[in-house]
Amino acid sequence: MRYKSAVYFLKEGFTNVKRNKAMTLASITSVAAALLILGMFLIMIFNINAMVNKVESQLQLKAYVNDNLNGDKLNKLGEKIKGIDGVQSVVFESKQQAFENFKKQLGDKSYLIDGLQKDNPMPQSYIVSVKDAKMMKQVSEEISKINGVYKVNYGQDIVDKLISFINIIRIVGIAVILILFIISIVIISNTIKLGVFSRRKEINIMKYIGATDWFIRWPFLIEGIILGLIGALLSVLLLSLLYGYAIDIIRSKLIIFELLPLKDIIKQTAVYFAVMGAVIGAVGSGISIKKFLNV
Repeated sequence: MRYKSAVYFLKEGFTNVKRNKAMTLASITSVAAALLILGMFLIMIFNINAMVNKVESQLQLKAYVNDNLNGDKLNKLGEKIKGIDGVQSVVFESKQQAFENFKKQLGDKSYLIDGLQKDNPMPQSYIVSVKDAKMMKQVSEEISKINGVYKVNYGQDIVDKLISFINIIRIVGIAVILILFIISIVIISNTIKLGVFSRRKEINIMKYIGATDWFIRWPFLIEGIILGLIGALLSVLLLSLLYGYAIDIIRSKLIIFELLPLKDIIKQTAVYFAVMGAVIGAVGSGISIKKFLNV
């Protein structure tokens, strides 16, 4: 595209936005409303995803080792576990530490095991964190093959159910976002179509005097992108107000659930929405004008 042509198309795009004030307002409102709904769901997915990542990072397995291992043998065993693919960190828990931790878990009833202090029955172990929760089973099987390890425990059933639940949440989230994205395009396309329809005679005249399809199409596409970007900006402002309000409510109610910080969430959303607003506006305009070019 030549520089002069690009300047002309940009100028026409902005002129169209100013010329059709009623349709401009309707389009911007449609984009903002569609992206606001999409954004609310997107922010919910961001927060669920953050919680899921936090839960995944806290999943650990415990490798119980023989009581007769100590010193270098114990260190070498720990190094072998560290060398397994997928292992993120390894922390040794001695018999005494295991006993103290168990007492803490018992709380007020810790006196029940005071008599076991001399003959501590708690096993020594390595507490292992993995890079990905999906690798728990694989890492567990590898550790159980190491000589000196007599048992590996990570709550397989609970972890498997948790991973399945996490996968379902992510798949449903992606599906809903795609559906809302398509609905947004349809709504905006129909709104812009009304504006294009009101100028169908102008488009027909341009076609009859020899203008190419792209010469006619570009100003409409630019108009759609401008409307999409303004609608995206408006929806981000509304979302930041609503999200800030939601954070204040959760903090005032002392709810344990913690939302992602407003600054982080708006930074991510603004980038996504700028792209989505431009794409939705351009696609909506492209679909709307296609019918009127076939004359």
